[in-house]
Amino acid sequence: MSFRKNTFNNNPNYNNNNNNNNNNNNNNNNNNNNNSTTNENVDAKLKKIVETITPRAEVFIKEFYYPKYDSSRADLIGLYKDHSVSIWNGTECKGPEHIGKLLAEIPHSVHVVETFDAQPVPSDDKENPNILITATGKVTYKTTSQHQFHQTFLLVKDPTNSNLFYLSYDCIRLIS
Repeated sequence: MSFRKNTFNNNPNYNNNNNNNNNNNNNNNNNNNNNSTTNENVDAKLKKIVETITPRAEVFIKEFYYPKYDSSRADLIGLYKDHSVSIWNGTECKGPEHIGKLLAEIPHSVHVVETFDAQPVPSDDKENPNILITATGKVTYKTTSQHQFHQTFLLVKDPTNSNLFYLSYDCIRLIS
């Protein structure tokens, strides 16, 4: 295996110590050089997409979702569609009505987000993909019960308005 510019050659015949493959390796290197422009274009496009979605994810996590979750959960129901799924520590609900009931049963909380990550998820719109977000941190319920948590969100483009996203899926797990 050799690594080069975020790509790797997993050719089983490739071996640095095998002189019989030198010509093949040179040919592979020439092919890799020809593909390097393509790889650089892909890398540049992906970098641009990641640079676009990361600030969106940060605003969603830090300025919208958790502040609303901790103060007025009912305001979050509009983020879900009929086929949306929410899983709270193993309890699964589908659709805004059922998710709303679940959220109403969860005790008051205060979340402190310690880390988050965002990844593009392919969609019809190559320049503005769906977004997979993971967040970790601490949550306190009823001011006494503190837990570590890990939450995953899948934000999907709303089919009725391509400028909006909805929560297709979210899953929170209490770790401790």
